[in-house]
Amino acid sequence: MGRKIKKELLERLIKGDLLQLLDYVKSDNELQLEVRRNGEAFIYYRKGKALEIGSLKVDEKYGKVPSTEIAITNPSKYFEGTKKAIDIWLLNNNDRNEFDTQQNIAKCNQNKEDKYLIIDMEYAFEQNEILKEEREKGATIDLLGVERSNGKIVLFEVKTGLGAIKNDAGINAHIKDFEAYINGKHKELFRKNLFNDVKNIIGDKIQLGLIKDTQILNKISKEIPELIFVFHPNSVSEITQFEDELKKSKELIIVSNSDYKLK
Repeated sequence: MGRKIKKELLERLIKGDLLQLLDYVKSDNELQLEVRRNGEAFIYYRKGKALEIGSLKVDEKYGKVPSTEIAITNPSKYFEGTKKAIDIWLLNNNDRNEFDTQQNIAKCNQNKEDKYLIIDMEYAFEQNEILKEEREKGATIDLLGVERSNGKIVLFEVKTGLGAIKNDAGINAHIKDFEAYINGKHKELFRKNLFNDVKNIIGDKIQLGLIKDTQILNKISKEIPELIFVFHPNSVSEITQFEDELKKSKELIIVSNSDYKLK
């Protein structure tokens, strides 16, 4: 099943018992609501899964968090405690700078004047119609967005610091994966599912009041999607080195801590 919030959950968020939760998420720019498979929607904090809304679940790895039931009646109290738990977990686990960068980019590219609208984090391609032995492994993208001027779908891969390009998730690996998704054996299915997911995600977020630009839904293009690398440098000197690594084979955007805008 693609990414589309089931009708019952959508109605609970818009005018039912989850309206207070939705309003709180809108008021807190540290939280991000994303449309997920199987009719679900999740709330993220620092790209940690802070709440599975429909099932009222939170990842057990974060340790002691408030009862998820109070996320409905007292979302402020719930997220205050859950944020602290996620912060503590992050301190004791692997470097998550790149994940923080991704969520900052997502929340800072939502306005009508922004060149791109970011609509999802960690987008995973739907492959249920493909034989298991023929599916692409992983098949996830850091950020999914749309170019506002022409409606083109854009896949963004985020790299923070040069260390992020010197492993198995390097530049060439991402380019190879992109070609497999968009121009490979199952390209028609990948493109169709991607287009449908983009329409559904934007449609749901418009209904939830998370996307204000209602006109963009009619602009979504079936043109071949584009891959763009986003580099968040640890120092100015890293920019030239990253450009050399990329070898101009794909478009590159440099983001800064000051605004995280994609320009």
